[in-house]
Amino acid sequence: MPAGATPALLLPGIDGSGRLFAPLLAAAPRRIAPVVVSYPADAPLGYDALVDRVRSSLPRGPFLLVAESFSGPIAIRLAAERPPGLAGLVLAATFLHRPLHPLLHPIRGLVGARLFGLRMPAFLVRHFMAGRDAPDALLREVQEAVGRTTPEVMALRAMEALRSDVRDALVQVDAPILVLSPSRDRLIRTDVGDEILALRPAAEVVRLDAPHMILQRAPHACLAHIEELAARALPRPRAPGRGRSP
Repeated sequence: MPAGATPALLLPGIDGSGRLFAPLLAAAPRRIAPVVVSYPADAPLGYDALVDRVRSSLPRGPFLLVAESFSGPIAIRLAAERPPGLAGLVLAATFLHRPLHPLLHPIRGLVGARLFGLRMPAFLVRHFMAGRDAPDALLREVQEAVGRTTPEVMALRAMEALRSDVRDALVQVDAPILVLSPSRDRLIRTDVGDEILALRPAAEVVRLDAPHMILQRAPHACLAHIEELAARALPRPRAPGRGRSP
């Protein structure tokens, strides 16, 4: 861990593995010390159980919560509890309620274990998640991460996301909020940043030219903003002898 770095819990997308954080970790964080959280691939845990699971792993002392997509409601609910040491909440390509892009509303009824029992086609990963110019290696990582989670678990998580509404919880958050919003998201609504600002005007919303997988496709830009938040929330102590002269 770099000296003076702030622990940052990275809460994963719907696959729950945390393996898709690899591009962000490869961007060489300095101000934060990432701690990747994963969810069981074969245990059908809803949001309530996952909130309990993450709560038990919160570090002592100052830390950040960084939530991707599916995990946004988990992080918001935990932040609303105002845990000791929470220095900032980062929400990446996530939602408060009614998550799906409007064009996907007609197919909500197709969400189920049968759908997730099929290998996710590469063209769908490109179109809805990773972007048309995504490298093949990233597509394979997504397919493998989703494939390692049972269809029943994936279906439950999808239904939990569709039913979730954490607007009231967001109002209770008193830590600084950073929203990383991809402008080319075809999976999640693109107006979530505006919705968050309406509830929490002091939140910082950063819109980046990226698809839904913003942490994977724009890792350096995302990391820069996360580390700026860490620097503002927890400024480094001055070195001895460098104080202002009287």
